[in-house]
Amino acid sequence: MKLKDLLSESSLKVLDRKFGEPLPTLADTTRAYKLKQEELNENDLSKVSSILGKSSSDVDKFLKKHKLDADDLLDVIEAGDRRRSSLMIMAAMGGNSRALRKLDDLLGFL
Repeated sequence: MKLKDLLSESSLKVLDRKFGEPLPTLADTTRAYKLKQEELNENDLSKVSSILGKSSSDVDKFLKKHKLDADDLLDVIEAGDRRRSSLMIMAAMGGNSRALRKLDDLLGFL
C-alpha cells in the first residue's frame, strides 16, 4: 500500500464532504461532537431509567443535582452486581445518605 493512498482525502472517513465544500472548521467539529454526546447521553439516560424502573425525568434530576452523566451510572451498574448496584442508586436517589456516600466513593462527585 502506498503512502499516497493512505493520505488521500477520499479514503478518510473523518471528512464526509462533497466536492467543492469547504473543510470543516474547529467550530463545526466541536458542534458535531456535542450533538453526538447529547445523543449518547439521551440513550444512556433511557437505558438507566429502564434498568432502575424510574422515570427519565427523575433520573435526570438526580444526575443534574450531582453533576453526573448517565454513563457513569451505567458503569456502576455494569461493573458489579447489577441488582445491588441498581438498589444502591435507587436508594441514593431517594435521599439515603449511606447509599449516596457509597456512590460517591465509586464516582467521586461530592
